[in-house]
Amino acid sequence: MKRSIAAGAAFALFAVFFWITLTIRWIAGDGALMAAEMLDTAPPEATGLAPEEYPAMGSLTAAFLTGTGRFQMTRTGENGEEIPYFHDYEEAHMEDVRGLIRLDTAVMWITLAAAALLAAAGILLRNPRAFARGILLGLGILLAVLAGFLAWALMDFESLFITFHRVAFTNDGWLLDPRTDLLIRLMPEVFFMRLGVRGLARALAMPAGLAAAAWLILRKKKNTVPRGQEH
Repeated sequence: MKRSIAAGAAFALFAVFFWITLTIRWIAGDGALMAAEMLDTAPPEATGLAPEEYPAMGSLTAAFLTGTGRFQMTRTGENGEEIPYFHDYEEAHMEDVRGLIRLDTAVMWITLAAAALLAAAGILLRNPRAFARGILLGLGILLAVLAGFLAWALMDFESLFITFHRVAFTNDGWLLDPRTDLLIRLMPEVFFMRLGVRGLARALAMPAGLAAAAWLILRKKKNTVPRGQEH
């Protein structure tokens, strides 16, 4: 029974982490979403971009984060020269961000494999009620952690935002100046807040589904469980 509970809790943790990393990958690769949020949170009067340039900027960002190539756009100057939109250090920072997305993608596949193995283990242990209780235990742990981060974000999002960057990046490339750097004007804090809200709404679907499935299993009559499996 204890093994089934442990397997259920671990399954819930890995399944939710898979879904979270999948959600991050989805957002990073959605150029239309990027463009829409940029336009809403960083309008032309704040960035200097024309409205018709935003779709290309969103597509560039998504393609770069989830693929290869260079993070750069150019405009034609008065003398016909190509003028880049981003400084080399802005490009370098986006390279760092792409590294995080690649790490996220690797974790996504690892957690999917782990969740699949644990689900198989749950079937082999033949104690679905204990496995379901383990799922609820794992979800409870995740809920407590999430509640802590949500409270932090609601009380002081800027502090959470800065802490994340200091942990995620080994350099100060993310410390940009909105007076000179288009990247920070395109992606202010509110841009990430809105993407975070969208991501959270999508990410909650997995734990909600797991919780519903676990409760359905636990509601079954005990006499449907083989004798000796419940203690």
